[in-house]
Amino acid sequence: MKMRWLVWMLAFGGMVAATEQANGQGAGAANVQRPRLRLTSPSFSDAGPIPVQFTCYAEAGKVMSPPLRWANAPEATRSFVLILTGPENHRRRTHTLAFFWGRWNIPAGTSQIAEGPSRGVEQPDGSRHVETDEGVVGYDPPCAPAGAGPIHYQFKLYALDEMLSLPANATRDAVLQAMDGHIIGASVYYGVLERLPK
Repeated sequence: MKMRWLVWMLAFGGMVAATEQANGQGAGAANVQRPRLRLTSPSFSDAGPIPVQFTCYAEAGKVMSPPLRWANAPEATRSFVLILTGPENHRRRTHTLAFFWGRWNIPAGTSQIAEGPSRGVEQPDGSRHVETDEGVVGYDPPCAPAGAGPIHYQFKLYALDEMLSLPANATRDAVLQAMDGHIIGASVYYGVLERLPK
């Protein structure tokens, strides 16, 4: 399962690159360059430290998912998928790629996700969560082991040309398979977490 998950993410990276190259060629023919999808957060800079309230070290365990914003969605966008992974390391030190958050069928008209507790399958906007590596349905906060050095986490936003027709309790693999061939834009935003030994 772990290796299959890694293969899927690498494959998606290739598909997104191919899509952007094709879109760039079309834009060149029309002599028009459309801005690319861009994911940001008002709470921390790209590749900057993730604030403690968005990690497993939040005060009194009151974990919140970070606020995220995006712009320049492709015109053909019908939904978004948001994924958070930690590709370098994680608390168990056993995964090649750790999975912390997956939210799919985010409506096309959406341009942000507010800070807040983000748990449960069904969300107010109609989007849905998948289960994380730890069995959490929703946002599972990053939790860098002390002394492991800085760990880079990737917030990945995908624009799709359709809403995914899946059951509410769809698995991560099912969502990834359904995304295949429907990614028309993507953006990655990095956050870093480091815990020093006491």
